[in-house]
Amino acid sequence: MLKISQKLEYAMRAMIELAQRRSEGVLVPAREIAERQQIPLRFLEQQLGALSKAGLVESFRGAGGGCKLAREPETITVAQIADAIEGQMFPVFCLEPSDHTCFQDSKCGLQGFWGDVAKAVATVFDETTVADLAARHQQMTPGQTLISPESLLSRLN
Repeated sequence: MLKISQKLEYAMRAMIELAQRRSEGVLVPAREIAERQQIPLRFLEQQLGALSKAGLVESFRGAGGGCKLAREPETITVAQIADAIEGQMFPVFCLEPSDHTCFQDSKCGLQGFWGDVAKAVATVFDETTVADLAARHQQMTPGQTLISPESLLSRLN
């Protein structure tokens, strides 16, 4: 199954945190995000740097510094976050435009199948915004029993 990197997971959690704190109108220190989301600070700072470089997060140094979303959460997609952190993602190497090492390149039924998988994932990433993620997160109340991964996957059947 497609596996998302820890870098992307942490970046998405940071974006959710920034979206939820947006209404406060204050800059959120990276240390606070790291503590609230249980992300190692140094690792988070790298992700915030990549998000800032992509124009998704604004970062301010010094006393009273911190970060905030660069745009409204409704306008930032998961695809934009993934591109900032990972670059273009492919489920298998043979879909990468620069990789033609497969002995069945462009002659394999699996390549078309994996292309369909990549398109489906891209569609979900393109259609899901940070506001959507924050709303989902908001629905989880403290103390509520979390849904097991098995239960989430069984909803797909």
